[in-house]
Amino acid sequence: MEQTPKGNRVHIGFFGRCNAGKSTLINMLTDQPVSLVSEVAGTTTDPVSKSMEILPLGPVVITDTAGIDDTTELGTLRMEKTEEVVKKINLAVYVLRTDEEPTADDMHWLGLLKQNNVPIALFINEINAEIDQENDKENNIENKTDVSTYVETHKGLSELATVIGSADFTSKAKRLELLDLLGGLTPLDVEGDQTLLQGLVEEGDTIILVCPIDSAAPKGRLILPQVQTIREILDYKGLALVCQTEELPAMINSLKYPPKMVICDSQAFDRVDELTPDTIPLTSFSILMARFKGKLQDLVAGVEAIKNLKAGSKVLISEGCTHRRQCDDIGTVKIPNLLKKQGHTDLQLEFTSGGAFPKDVSQYDLIIHCGACMLTRREVLRRIECAVVQGTPIVNYGVLIAALHGILERAISPFIDEIKG
Repeated sequence: MEQTPKGNRVHIGFFGRCNAGKSTLINMLTDQPVSLVSEVAGTTTDPVSKSMEILPLGPVVITDTAGIDDTTELGTLRMEKTEEVVKKINLAVYVLRTDEEPTADDMHWLGLLKQNNVPIALFINEINAEIDQENDKENNIENKTDVSTYVETHKGLSELATVIGSADFTSKAKRLELLDLLGGLTPLDVEGDQTLLQGLVEEGDTIILVCPIDSAAPKGRLILPQVQTIREILDYKGLALVCQTEELPAMINSLKYPPKMVICDSQAFDRVDELTPDTIPLTSFSILMARFKGKLQDLVAGVEAIKNLKAGSKVLISEGCTHRRQCDDIGTVKIPNLLKKQGHTDLQLEFTSGGAFPKDVSQYDLIIHCGACMLTRREVLRRIECAVVQGTPIVNYGVLIAALHGILERAISPFIDEIKG
């Protein structure tokens, strides 16, 4: 579970008003003090995330958000952060209290989640449940915290969300039951059984992976897409052979039969293309990731915009992770230099990383995105859709580099039917 990449996990967001019990519920489910709990409204400010495993969902990331009725000085900014969470998650847990009526704020945020097609699980916090039950017994009346009665009383809740459980969140007695209920839900836009090498590798196939080791390579390890690809080849019972760029010819010549495919780091595309016989299919980790995470056809379509770039054109280069920039960083150094080398000078370049991505991308003439190995498929699809809807061409690193080197047709040939379809 701990080795599962964040981008491949199911992301679950927890929402509700201040002091609804979101943080208490998360601490109860994780059995850890993940979120700070206080009676002071607005204790949770920025989203707080924690990785865990919920079966049968598997590895997940749960995110605690600020109360949706936060009226503090920074409340507006916190709501913007919460809206960003809505657009990235695969599943939502909305928390209500039995001692409070659902408000217009509750219905607004439930509607916003519904509008974004996020499955919603409604958890009811039975405030002072044990005390209420004792009082009910003494007075011979029904338990006032009965969930079915609560939902029946507040029409409209069941139309927006699936009521799946209730508990006194300060008690751990129902922890396993609530985890089981949560684990039985169907999340939105997860990779599921889809894989990086779907339809490309069969048992016994030999795949050569070209992994350059330069100053930008992490010390003592490979980058995530390379590791994921090796693992998938092994899962398919194929043979994964790994080398650096200049060792590729010797590796190919050492084989009795040609490899099924060569997969390389996009930065070495031009050289690997020269060293790989035309009879052997060639693509890159970045293009595989684009196919796996998003819509490869939209990223390939964005290539046409490269021809229209001129002095003053605005280009956004966006990375899905945050890392220390190296002197030959691909996003901030190598791609800008490659664009200049191809005659695209005096461009207005802007950069974003991590969770940052502009709402308004209509101002850009082109968006160049990384392979997005650290982002969820839902977030990648959202970014691509944002660009397409606003009429802004978008490509990813692998597609762009292949196009600038004149080898895009070869690089996407293994997926040409999918792209045309």
